[in-house]
Amino acid sequence: MTSITLKQLRAFIAVAEQKRFRLAAEEIGLTQSAVSVLIKELEGHLGTSLFDRHTRLVGLTDAGRRFLPLVEDILGRVDNAVDLLDDLSNLRTGRVNVASAVVLAATYLPQKIRTFKERHPEIHVDIRDVHEARIKDLLLDRQVDIGIGSSRFMEGEINEKELFTDHLAVFCHIDHELARKREKVQWQDLANQEFVALNADNPLQKKIDQIFEERKIPIQKTYSVQFSTTLLALIEQGLGIGVLPDSSRGLTGNTNIAILPVSGHLEPRKVVVLTLRERSLSPAAAAFYAHLLS
Repeated sequence: MTSITLKQLRAFIAVAEQKRFRLAAEEIGLTQSAVSVLIKELEGHLGTSLFDRHTRLVGLTDAGRRFLPLVEDILGRVDNAVDLLDDLSNLRTGRVNVASAVVLAATYLPQKIRTFKERHPEIHVDIRDVHEARIKDLLLDRQVDIGIGSSRFMEGEINEKELFTDHLAVFCHIDHELARKREKVQWQDLANQEFVALNADNPLQKKIDQIFEERKIPIQKTYSVQFSTTLLALIEQGLGIGVLPDSSRGLTGNTNIAILPVSGHLEPRKVVVLTLRERSLSPAAAAFYAHLLS
């Protein structure tokens, strides 16, 4: 036995409202005979009559009157669901969950969100500014749609595409001796300097420490902090120098910090957008992903 169909339910509503099969047929764009067949099929499924047909006007039976509000509720929910999906697919509504490394969330992401919102004002972008090591877990747990960080997720379940490259630079007070050098800073120039560093377990700091170890350059870590903003605040007060990605300049504002490029071959850091390989993005998330890559 076939199931009750939406077409049958819509025919039932039309007949109940119009009280004539001919008018109901005109309302839903079917022939009068087709509407009669749909109503008979529906009554057959239910095992009861829904309409009294003894007068010129068609009236609801007691069962029909009880059935009507339930059908109206069902069709209302279906129509709302269809409208919602239409809005989602046409980017009239939606939500994107993004996990971003803290510095990138403060420097790169805001401008991208602003230009995206200019095109799609009804889509909400939810930001999770987290330590970079957490991005993978948030993606795998499906707590976020998109991640933004450096290229270091080589596992097969994570897909990455490059957004831009970022070079390391020296950050120091404008009165520091390094800021007065006319030529580019060499890595060796940083020997025995007092450093403000990120915590030793920070992936970026591990990379920076490796650079100095490979070049056998001794440094003195005066302060170790968790956040780049704290690091820069200490540098602004002349309490040491630091090495950060050049993109961190967006955190400095109009401060007393000089940003110096470092000469010598060093592979730039790739900043990438990350997605879960086996997960399809929602229309809103797919639109934001494309915007990041544009």
